[in-house]
Amino acid sequence: MNIAQLPANEMSRLEALYNTELLDSPCEQEFDDIVRLASELCSMPISLISLVDANRQWFKARVGLEATETHRDISFCSHAILQDNIFEIPDARQDNRFFDNPLVTHDPSIRYYAGVPLVTSTGDRLGTLCVIDRIPRHLNERQRFALKVLADNVIKVAELRIKNKHLNYLTQTQKRIISILAHDVRNPLASLKSVIEFRNSDLLDEAETNSMMGSISLQLDSTIDMIENVVNWGEMQLKFDKFNYDNIDLNDLVQRIIGSQVLNNRDKGNTIVNAIDQDFFINTDKRVLEFILRNLMSNANKFTENGTITISVAKEDKQTEIKVTDTGVGMPASKAEQLFKGNGNESTHGTQQERGNGLGLLLVKEFIDRMNGSISVTSSPGEGSCFKVAL
Repeated sequence: MNIAQLPANEMSRLEALYNTELLDSPCEQEFDDIVRLASELCSMPISLISLVDANRQWFKARVGLEATETHRDISFCSHAILQDNIFEIPDARQDNRFFDNPLVTHDPSIRYYAGVPLVTSTGDRLGTLCVIDRIPRHLNERQRFALKVLADNVIKVAELRIKNKHLNYLTQTQKRIISILAHDVRNPLASLKSVIEFRNSDLLDEAETNSMMGSISLQLDSTIDMIENVVNWGEMQLKFDKFNYDNIDLNDLVQRIIGSQVLNNRDKGNTIVNAIDQDFFINTDKRVLEFILRNLMSNANKFTENGTITISVAKEDKQTEIKVTDTGVGMPASKAEQLFKGNGNESTHGTQQERGNGLGLLLVKEFIDRMNGSISVTSSPGEGSCFKVAL
């Protein structure tokens, strides 16, 4: 029995497959109808929409077969996704690649197989639409054409779902951002306008004006940071249909972020420790990782005064774990659990009454999720916080 080679683009292929969120999803009428039609048009007892995962093939829809998945090593479809056109086996018992395959020698006793690769608009082969019989067969030209058309429709349905989900997500995010902008930009500007009007009307003396301007200055600093986050997020949303992975010198990246925040850290009396070894490289998207770390380090500075903020890294199996640890005010466990579940409108003041809206952390989590990573936080009141990003 021959085991199919991995496609040259296996990593991006799997990423595209996972982005569809079809694996292990419930039965759906539109996919079930396609396999039923394929079975009838080709006069075959078995028809499958097979998605080729890292170690298995899983059947999104099936007719004539009880099994929901098989191991990838024995999968006919893992051979089919290496082809540009229909992959056809007229008689598996007479084929050196499959004659001793357990799917041939045992149930479902495959003799005939024809599979059309399910190819996305970006060229990734997710799996196949296939038909199977227990006797040797051939497809005629009409059946071959019908199978290709049905396979195209599988991809159209899958990609339409992705687009609808993305549009819905963008709509909800836009509403969230508009709400935040309406609240957090209007308030400091309205306060500034009021102080200027009161001062011009001699309702405030110079000392009172200076005191109020100091408070408004803190509000404006927070607003500027928030707008910068929204702008960066918007630019990356337009750019990143796919992330641009590269080998990044993590020590150098962190050092540059520290340099850009040196004044804010000095104002709070905080010491920043880059505990990452030199020449420690991580394969990821540089701009996204910079966005993530800049937000986490800025957040740590907001809730720390006369303390220490440490950025460290460790390898855990196939993951890289980056930690941003501070000695700041910390938070109760109940707050930590809800930190990445907020609606973006909750405000928590920093040690110098800096205002926040939670948007930065929500956008950070969004990018980490899209990179198939995770973020968690451990914290205790008065003992600081530790944010851990696993990529």
